[in-house]
Amino acid sequence: MELGWVNTPQDWRDVFIMAFMVAGTLLFLVGILFTIVVGGMAFATVRKVKRVVSDSVQPTLENVRETTENVRGTVAFISDHAVTPVVRTYGIFAGARRFVVVVSRFTRRSGD
Repeated sequence: MELGWVNTPQDWRDVFIMAFMVAGTLLFLVGILFTIVVGGMAFATVRKVKRVVSDSVQPTLENVRETTENVRGTVAFISDHAVTPVVRTYGIFAGARRFVVVVSRFTRRSGD
């Protein structure tokens, strides 16, 4: 089969090699362009996510920190003004009861 200057198998081989080289180069350039576009979109998405996080999550975290501090203050107040006196009173009562038990043992032994 003769087509212009292509008339031997070596010439056909050369034509196919050149065609595949051109097609490969074009596909490589399209791949590079696609990668650049996808990378740019990824960076834009990451920037938007950072902005959303800083705009909505940051104030929420501040509110959580503030609430935590309020809870700590409330717990400290309750501990100082409610729990500590009750524990102290119960400790005194338990100590007095134990004192009575120990003293009653001494009085029984000396009486036996």
